[in-house]
Amino acid sequence: MKDHSCCYLIPLMMLFIAASAFASSSSNVIITVVHPERFTDFRIQGRTEQESAMKFAAEMMEALAPTVAQQAPSNTLVLQFTDIDLGGRSKPQLNRRFTNVRFYNNGREPVRMDFEYTLANARGRVLAKGSDSATDALYLGKYTSEPVKLPFQEFYFEKQTLISWVKSKIGGQELNPTVREKR
Repeated sequence: MKDHSCCYLIPLMMLFIAASAFASSSSNVIITVVHPERFTDFRIQGRTEQESAMKFAAEMMEALAPTVAQQAPSNTLVLQFTDIDLGGRSKPQLNRRFTNVRFYNNGREPVRMDFEYTLANARGRVLAKGSDSATDALYLGKYTSEPVKLPFQEFYFEKQTLISWVKSKIGGQELNPTVREKR
């Protein structure tokens, strides 16, 4: 029987480094990804699900931090992703000609992210908590004024979808009123 301990060492080290980097930052957004290997569609650019999850978490925390700071100053938003379906699909049968390319078929494969969320104030008191999803079937037609960004960001549409969710749910105060902080 083969010893596969080396196979687990590299992802474990990467996770430790990422956790250290996240812990040292004073971000107002914390993102965790639960069992990315079970997600509907989450492999990007030839990475494993775990590598994709680390990159996704890092990029989303950076992208969401300014919006959360604006919509909920001095609060922390924790998102725990339970499923992600990236926009478009990769087509393995075309892999020779189009490596690491996602094909977008008129919104038939929308961006969809399911998650648990918690919004807490600086003292750790939970202001809102619940389960939700951020979905955008019209993601291709919305961002035509920003063509320069599209080719360079792997999670561009997912970032825009989550920023929109934060603005409507956190900024719009449409959070679950049964767990919202009583004023």
